[in-house]
Amino acid sequence: MQVLISFFNNNIFLLSAISTLITTIVSFKFLLPLFIRFKFLDQPTSRSNHKVAIPLGGGLVIIPLIIFNTFLFNYDWAIVNIVIIFLLFLVSLIDDLQNIKASVRLGIHLFCVTIYIYFNLINEIDSYLYLSKSYEKFIICIFFILALSWFINAFNFMDGIDGITSIQVIFLTSSIIFLNYILGFNNSILHYALVGASIGFLIFNWSPASIFLGDSGSIPLGFFMTHFLLDFALKGFWVASLILPMYYILDTTITLIIRILNKEEFWKAHSQHFYQRFVRSGKTHSQVCIYVIILSLGLFLFALSSVIFKNNIIFLLLSFFWCVYFLYNFSINKKINTL
Repeated sequence: MQVLISFFNNNIFLLSAISTLITTIVSFKFLLPLFIRFKFLDQPTSRSNHKVAIPLGGGLVIIPLIIFNTFLFNYDWAIVNIVIIFLLFLVSLIDDLQNIKASVRLGIHLFCVTIYIYFNLINEIDSYLYLSKSYEKFIICIFFILALSWFINAFNFMDGIDGITSIQVIFLTSSIIFLNYILGFNNSILHYALVGASIGFLIFNWSPASIFLGDSGSIPLGFFMTHFLLDFALKGFWVASLILPMYYILDTTITLIIRILNKEEFWKAHSQHFYQRFVRSGKTHSQVCIYVIILSLGLFLFALSSVIFKNNIIFLLLSFFWCVYFLYNFSINKKINTL
C-alpha cells in the first residue's frame, strides 16, 4: 500500500488524470437517467446527424469536474481565467436550455476574449512584436480578439457528430503534453485533467452516442485549447501551434467562405462542414472519426518536425496540403479504402 501511495505522490499528474476520468464516468452513469427524465435533450432537426433525442448534459458534467479536480490537486488558477470560463459556461448552458440570440452570445465571447488578452497577452504582444505606436497595438489586439473568438466558436461549429470534439481535445492536449515534455517545459494538472475528462466523456459520446457535449461543453473546451496553444506559441513554437488545430481551422474557415460566396445566411446554424458531408455520403460517425484521427496523427508529425527544425514554415505548408487532401476527399464523397 505504501508503494502505491508513493507512486501516486510522485506521479500527481497521472493521478489527476485518473481521478478526473473516474469521476467523469461515475457522474455520467448517475446523471444520464436524470437528463432523460427532465428532458434535457437535443431534439433532432433537418440539420441533425442523429435520428433520436439525445441528452445534452455533457458540458454540464465535465466542465465543473475539470475545475473541481484541478482545485483538488492544487492547480494555480488565475482568477481572470476562472471568471472567463464561468461566463462562457453560463451563457452556453443558458443557450442549451433556451436559445439565446447569436449577437448576445458573440458579444459575451468577445468580452471574455478581450479580458483574456488584456490580462494574459498584452505584455507578450509588446515583447514579441516590439510595437511602439498605440494604433499598431490596437490593430493587433483587435486581430487577436477576432481570431481567438473565431477559434473558440470553431469548437462549437465542429461538434456535429459523435466523438469528434473529444478526439480533438485529446489530440491537442496530448500533443502539447508530449511537446512540452521533450522540450523540458512544465505541463500542468489542467492538461491531464482535460485528457481524463475527455476520455471519460468519449466512452459515452462514441457512436452511437448516449450523450452530447452541448454548447456548455464545446465553448469552454475551445477556450482551454486556445489557452494551451497560445501558451505553447509564446514559448517560441508558433508554427506547431498553428499546425495542430489546422483541420478545425480549415474546415470552419473554408465552409464559412463558401457560404458567404453563395450569399447564404452564414451566421445561422447549418450542416455543410466537410465532415458532415462525409457522413451524408454514407460513412458512419465512427468511420469519419477514424479518418480525423489519421489526419490528426499526420498533423502531429508535422508539428513535431516544425519543433525539431526550429519553426521551419515548410511544415506549416505541408500540414495545410495534408488537411486540404482530406477535406477534398470528404467533400467529393469519394470512397476511401478502410485503413
